Amino acid sequence: MGDGVYLLTTNPGLEDIVEIELREQLRSRVVSVYDDHDLDSIAVERKPWGMAGTVLVSPPGNVASSGAVRSGIEDALLRMRSVYHIVRHLRTVELAGNDLMAELLAAVEETAIETLSPDDTFRVSSKRSGTHPFRSVDIEREAGAVVQRRTGMSVDLEHYSVHVRVDLRDRLCTVGLQLTRDGLDRRWQWQYRPRVALRTVVAYGMLRLARLENMPGCILDPFCGSGTILLEAAAMFPQARIVGADKVLECVEGARENILAAGLDSRVSVEHADARDLVEEWPAGSVDAVVTNPPFGVRLGQKTDFEHLYDRFLRGVEHVLRPGGRAVFLGGKRRHYVSRVLARVRGLRMKHVRVIETGGVYPAVYVLERITDDPASRSEVSEADP
Repeated sequence: MGDGVYLLTTNPGLEDIVEIELREQLRSRVVSVYDDHDLDSIAVERKPWGMAGTVLVSPPGNVASSGAVRSGIEDALLRMRSVYHIVRHLRTVELAGNDLMAELLAAVEETAIETLSPDDTFRVSSKRSGTHPFRSVDIEREAGAVVQRRTGMSVDLEHYSVHVRVDLRDRLCTVGLQLTRDGLDRRWQWQYRPRVALRTVVAYGMLRLARLENMPGCILDPFCGSGTILLEAAAMFPQARIVGADKVLECVEGARENILAAGLDSRVSVEHADARDLVEEWPAGSVDAVVTNPPFGVRLGQKTDFEHLYDRFLRGVEHVLRPGGRAVFLGGKRRHYVSRVLARVRGLRMKHVRVIETGGVYPAVYVLERITDDPASRSEVSEADP
């Protein structure tokens, strides 16, 4: 592997979302210099080498010889909303001996590190997982010395022009050049941000899983928090009405500040309301999609009656959704209480469930649909693609 191969990072469980968005971006950004047939031949591998939360993109070999095509592909990658970082992947080595650090440094030594000019500066960063007799900071220091000796570049941890990644997962070493300085998820200027907040990549993934192929008229987030889903929905659906609500006044005020800072206050509104009272607060069938992140897990405490919480919430969702409307929400990965509630809330059926990882927590993403057919005939359906 080498020039023209890219490694994208995302939340484990959202790799398919990345592939779908990637192909959309390529068609919109690269088609002028790369025809449809060749775009289809770009190989995309989810979880390469068993690495959850990564996607490997491998265009055909002729891409490396075309600067215009490579530039177009990188432009498309850097516009993606489902990933955090883009790494131009250069080398993969399975370390086999006893001296893992020596083998790792040999891999770095043999990798052609691209520089822009003799005056370039660089930094090395490393993510390490598994059991090793050294730390990530040791890899960064030792690999940095190798890069400096080989290229003549000087180290600058803050104002670098080249970012070398040397990552180690058990015995698998990958070397590459990170193209993103800040994560692509950092796309909003937060005026209010609580300590625990939904990641923008996860919010984007949830909206994709709602499968809103037709432009929705209204999207509701009744547990809006700081407004992450509201901002992502406004960016994805510029003609839709976006409405948020939260029972915590601090969140309502903070979300409004974030929306105002983004210049979206003419299209996005936030109300002070309790998500358990949707039946009283909203007209029946007035919403096309409910996409939200209810509180769950340790934040609510062990004595929380989740089944009662979800019973009230999902009865409200059943009330506000139009026929065929979708609801997507994060919840505990043990789905028994959701299934019990759905056995009573007969107007909703499960379409899809998947477990993702975010911040060391493993919630499930639930996708529901408002139905109008005979409830006795409904069945759970797992959709293959968002």
